[in-house]
Order: sequence, then structure tokens, then C-alpha cells
Amino acid sequence: MRIEENVPLAPHTTFRLGGPARYFSCIKTVEELRQSLDFSKSRNLEILLLGGGSNLLISDAGFGGLVIKIEITGVEREGDTLIAGAGESWDALVAHTVAGGWWGLENLSGIPGTVGAAPVQNIGAYGAEIKDSAEVRDTLAWVEVLDRKSGEVVRLQNAACGFGYRTSIFKRLPARYVVLRAAFALTKDGTPNASYKDLADIARLNLDEIRQKVLEVRSQKFPDLSVEGTAGSFFLNPVVSGQKAAELLEKYPGLPTFAAEKGRKVSLAWLLDNVLHAKGMREGGARLYERQPLVIVAGVGASARDVTALKEKIKKEVQEKLDIMLEEEVRVVGVIHS
Repeated sequence: MRIEENVPLAPHTTFRLGGPARYFSCIKTVEELRQSLDFSKSRNLEILLLGGGSNLLISDAGFGGLVIKIEITGVEREGDTLIAGAGESWDALVAHTVAGGWWGLENLSGIPGTVGAAPVQNIGAYGAEIKDSAEVRDTLAWVEVLDRKSGEVVRLQNAACGFGYRTSIFKRLPARYVVLRAAFALTKDGTPNASYKDLADIARLNLDEIRQKVLEVRSQKFPDLSVEGTAGSFFLNPVVSGQKAAELLEKYPGLPTFAAEKGRKVSLAWLLDNVLHAKGMREGGARLYERQPLVIVAGVGASARDVTALKEKIKKEVQEKLDIMLEEEVRVVGVIHS
């Protein structure tokens, strides 16, 4: 294991923002992970686990603890179950399943980041989530983790992962578990998941055509990461009470709403676009993306402070005008004064 000092973090995130890590290590094995954790404990350092950095905003001052970049790789198959290391590219894994004729992950094509982050965030897109899909009820079979409390490597089955809307036990207890591998139950007998409106025309497409369609739809909603930095959707769609949803629908009849565990999920993108007219809103070098107002983009010369100022402005306007408290999907690391 190698510990580096004062390593710039911006190149390790899709926002391409943020200062350096005081300490930085890349780990490829469980033993290296244990050594990194021991190093942090011996110096009483805060830990930041890093995958592809696609859901992260680092402060301009950086991170004063130890950043552990998870680079555990490897892909293997056990029957209909595909097992992948946490450091594998998520989209490369999806492409691998599509090429092999396996259904279950195709609607999640194009999502940046690593396999290890997928169960943490319960990633989802276009009518599918990592926890299940139209083809396989429990798409994610199990997650292998290092339990930092016991020091043991354990497997948590799907039901034990505490999945919810863009959340999991791993997200709620970030200091407890480190994801090492994830296993996905797939099928050769799937059918297209056309539940999302932009994919309504895929019912007769094959796996490869569906993947290409999803990538096409994503390209119309998200900026090119080779040109501008972003972490994708910055906010979660709000889940409100049935009464609140009815009040919003009465005032804004075109508002899309969806069933949720604790009420109704309402489309924040629609509200930002049609009620607050927020597309293109700017603070410094940061702006709301013109094609998708859930997305904050960091242009040339932008800072983490600019992004923070913009997201706080949006939260304030939504609270004042719609009486809705927004929850951030992107993790903000470090104190950033707007």
C-alpha cells in the first residue's frame, strides 16, 4: 500500500472541482484496504471513500483526511449471477451484460461511476433501479462489504441492504461499510422495460438497440463530461404528502407525479422548468443545465463555491415559492461557504 500526500482531487471527480487530499491511497485488495484504514486510525484521520467521483462535490480547500480510492476489479459469472469488483466501471459492466445477451441492467446504461457506488446510491434511471428491474425482481443479488465495526468481510443479501429512493444502508451508515464486490442476477429471457416515457418506443428492440437508445436519451439530457463538469442530477425529486401533491396538481395541472413509499414523488425538473423558469440560472461559473434543470454544470473557471451558491439559491427559491424542502443527491465534502 502506498500513501501519497497533497493529491489534487479535481481530476478524480466528474465535477472536476475541489482542492487536494491531505493523504491519498489507491487500494486494489482487501488487505490494502485494511492497511489504509489502520493508517487513518493511527493518525485519527477522517476517511473519504472514492470510486468514480461521479456523485461528489469537493470543497475548494480539499479534504484534510485520507481519501481511499477503491480500485478492486474483476468480473466473473456464477450461473445467471454476474459478480463484479467495486472498482469496475459501471457502464463497462452494463455493456458487458448487453453484449452477452443478459437482461436486467440495460436501462442503466451510460451512468458514470463505479460498480461499488451503484448499491450505495441505489442508482436508477429510465424506469429501473439497481435493486430490481422489470426483468428481474431482485437485480442486485448481494453486496460483499468490509464491516469496519467487526473487521470482517460479509455478504448482505438484497433485502438486508435497506434500499430506498436513491439510498441504502451503505449511504445511511457511511462509516460502517466499504463495498468490495456486488452480484447481479440477470436473465436471458427478458423483455424491454418501456415504462419511462422517453423509451416508449423500445418494445420491439433488442438489447443492443435498447442500450443505444438509452445512451441517446442520456446525451440529450446531460452535458458531455469531456467538455463540462457535472455530477448529474444534483437534487432528488421531492416526495410529498398526498395532500401536498393534490394542492400542487390543482395549481399546476401538468405536473408529473408518481407513487412513492411515503406519499407522491413530484417532478422537480418540471417545477424548475415550468414554474420557476430556472433553466440557465447562474452563479459564477456554475449554471443549471439548459436541457435538464436538475443538473448543475461547472463551466470553465467555476469553483465548488459557485456550485454551492447556486444549489443554495435553488433550494431557497423552491422553499419560498413551493414550500418544498429539497434534498441533495450529490454528496458535498468539506465546508463550502457560499
